[in-house]
Amino acid sequence: MSEEFDPSSPPRPELPSKAEARQISEWLAGPRSRALRRAGIGRRERILEVGAGHCVVIAELQRRCRGTVTALDHDVGALSDATGAERIGGDALRLPFSPSSFDLVFFQNTLLWIPDAESALQEAARVLEPQGVVVAIEPDYGGMMEYPDWGIRQLWIHGLTAAGADPFIGRKLPAACEAAGLRTWVELAHIPQPAEVAALKLLEGLPLTAQQRQIAENVARAIEQAPGQWSFFLHVPYFLIVATKP
Repeated sequence: MSEEFDPSSPPRPELPSKAEARQISEWLAGPRSRALRRAGIGRRERILEVGAGHCVVIAELQRRCRGTVTALDHDVGALSDATGAERIGGDALRLPFSPSSFDLVFFQNTLLWIPDAESALQEAARVLEPQGVVVAIEPDYGGMMEYPDWGIRQLWIHGLTAAGADPFIGRKLPAACEAAGLRTWVELAHIPQPAEVAALKLLEGLPLTAQQRQIAENVARAIEQAPGQWSFFLHVPYFLIVATKP
């Protein structure tokens, strides 16, 4: 008999370690660079990163903009590595800033954890000045591709849902940005690569059943023993959003 979870009380997931957060950020480096270029990062002067966590992108934002960067997270203690940035504890649904405080608001793997992403985007639009932009880089596990089909997609969907996240957030963002009054550009990140055991290890922080954990362990062993680099393929589509406030 499989284990059951009460969806009305999702367990709090373990946050990725700093090393894991850096690995995820490296996987997204190319797509993130494209989105930030489209957003005119080089001329932006007041940037806010919402859900900055381990601050693995803060140094890049500081290097590429011409002004200041503010790091916000619900756990201000997690922002210890935001060197040179203002560190603020706060809620993405009630940003502690006045209107027109920033000219770029950045999200990466954050909106998927926010219970009401549309309201978070409306808050981001509120604190943007006219012609400011929201840049969001978020996954859509519903569109995950794998070969062979071991059922890893379903493990992610189950684990994220049980943890209170939205595994389908990517496809919902264009409409949510539109509802917030933003003019939206959308692109799917082109980051296909052979399956990596490191990606499967991220499942360890999610509330899976013992049977599901065993499946993930079996697949990890199979990948490690694969005779060819492309014997296994895992790809999670990422939505790149650059949304401008009129």
